[in-house]
Amino acid sequence: MDGVPTFGEYIRQRRTTANLTRPQLAWLANLSVPYLTKIEGGANPSRRVIESLGTALKLPTAEFEYSLVLAEGPLPRVEADHPTPADQEYLDLLNPAIGAYTTELWDIVAANAAHRQYFPELDPGTNYLEWLIFNPISRTVMVNWDSEIRMAAGRFRLQLARSGENERGGQILEKCLTDPDFALMWRSDSVATERANLIKLVRDPQTLAITELRINMWRTQSTLQSWMLVLGATVDRPTAVTRPVVRQRPESSSPINTTSGQQNRPVRPEHTALANDPTPTKPLQQIYGNRKDG
Repeated sequence: MDGVPTFGEYIRQRRTTANLTRPQLAWLANLSVPYLTKIEGGANPSRRVIESLGTALKLPTAEFEYSLVLAEGPLPRVEADHPTPADQEYLDLLNPAIGAYTTELWDIVAANAAHRQYFPELDPGTNYLEWLIFNPISRTVMVNWDSEIRMAAGRFRLQLARSGENERGGQILEKCLTDPDFALMWRSDSVATERANLIKLVRDPQTLAITELRINMWRTQSTLQSWMLVLGATVDRPTAVTRPVVRQRPESSSPINTTSGQQNRPVRPEHTALANDPTPTKPLQQIYGNRKDG
């Protein structure tokens, strides 16, 4: 399905995918068949009805959030504005942390030197989704490119619903759909929940060194800016790095293929391996702040 469906269209599509007839879904959601018919035809249901339909259809969290956005309508339109020189100076002061300003639809508005280093050619005026799809360097930079593009497509679907009748959103989608692989992925109707904290593995195109980044998205609540801050920091103790193998020095140099060698070889206590086992990496503590939901 291209573009953004109505809530009724989405419910009808999910019902069809679940192989449910309209009477069956109405019974599961404790609704009358005529009322469900009206909903699928465009009627606006209450929050209780939305939750009942989500439960009846067994919608995952991401799809239920998407259905809420479709039912409640897009967010209020914010007039496009641009960061001030002071805003740009703030980005520069964030170095060596990654800093960039991006719109809801992931158009890069401004970026600092660290962002340009970690994400080559993702410059102001470039869209992140388009960069992933059409710029070959993204496949080198993003270590888990396949999972990243699927997640990006699912989140963009949610952002497109929030933005409503947005001309820019339509332009981005139209261009991305020219890529056959993305078009196939998009028409699978997958939805991804936005996360306030994103972990990405990025590769330096020059040195091929891999860095684990924690990405957060922030918005100032006191203003109605059309852009938000994307902040990235390297992870000091990355969880994605394989634990190193600890090599033990041989306890005896005596030959073990002779009877005397087997008799003289010291017995190794069973608990030695556990004692020498390095401590596994502990999970990082999450620090919650005034972040944007996304």
